Amino acid sequence: MKGLITVTRWSSRTLNWVAGWSLVGMMCLTCTDIVLRLFRRPILGTYELVGFLGAVVAGLAMAQTTLERGHVAVQVVVTRFSPRGQEIIYLITNLLSLFLFALLAVECVRYGNDFRVSGQVSQTLRIPFYPVVYGIALSAAVVCLVLVVDILQVMTKRAEVWYQWEE
Repeated sequence: MKGLITVTRWSSRTLNWVAGWSLVGMMCLTCTDIVLRLFRRPILGTYELVGFLGAVVAGLAMAQTTLERGHVAVQVVVTRFSPRGQEIIYLITNLLSLFLFALLAVECVRYGNDFRVSGQVSQTLRIPFYPVVYGIALSAAVVCLVLVVDILQVMTKRAEVWYQWEE
């Protein structure tokens, strides 16, 4: 179990690191483009690049957000249940989330394959779409890994906070 937790943490952090640097790149690109537009020298394809980077940021940050339980939760209703009831609701929602993200991962791989086979590229810079879609599929698979570890922790009654940054 400890090895699975280590792999899950590392994968989530790595994807989050890439997402963070993509956000920095998106910000730098946008600011540079704005400044260069003052001199009538805009960066060609900024709109496309910002779109790609935005997809990378949103897609790759999913796993770390799930790991840190940073998503929206309906605590007001759930806290009114007994501890056992809360555990059951938690397991049900995590199992449904696991199904959803597994489906997302599979469909993104299929969609990426379609893009790769058809040779679909962006209009201005001719950048292929499929690597970004594959990245989102990878992130969804890591979210599934996070959810599996979380479910195993609840089922084995190990309710300690396993997802924090300390090793």
